[in-house]
Amino acid sequence: MLFKRTISTFGLSLTVLFSSLFLSGCSERPFLTQDSSYVILSVSPSGTTQSELIELPWNTNMAVMQKLLLESSFVLSDLHTPSDLKSQDNDPLGTTSLQANFPEPKRMTFIVDDHVVTLDVQSLQIEVIGSNVGQVIINQTIILQGIDNPNLQPAFEALTDMLHDKDE
Repeated sequence: MLFKRTISTFGLSLTVLFSSLFLSGCSERPFLTQDSSYVILSVSPSGTTQSELIELPWNTNMAVMQKLLLESSFVLSDLHTPSDLKSQDNDPLGTTSLQANFPEPKRMTFIVDDHVVTLDVQSLQIEVIGSNVGQVIINQTIILQGIDNPNLQPAFEALTDMLHDKDE
């Protein structure tokens, strides 16, 4: 009886500990910060650029945004130098990217071509729609290819649906 109670208490303690660490943001996810801003960048086939600041009202379902940030973090988990970049100028559909801007450079560690690379990141952009889905641009200069995550676009569409629903 005492053994069952000890195991039960230990299991409950572990659950509470892991839940509190997860909810407090202990795990490092590059996008999950309080002081960053998020922008949706759209480039039309003609090259016209439009940016939309993501402003979530106080009563927003934050799970939708967190899902997109989680899927974006997965894209960043394994980066590679692209062997060839498809030209965005020739993309008949245009491109849409999610960009995070940090007011102060944020030190981040990435796996690039199977090597650990640490960078001070001021901005980070991930293509969610277009011919280079998963393409990552760090500080507007470093172009890398992230994991092709099939969950990224549905998570992005859920966010844009939520944003457009609040406008109505």
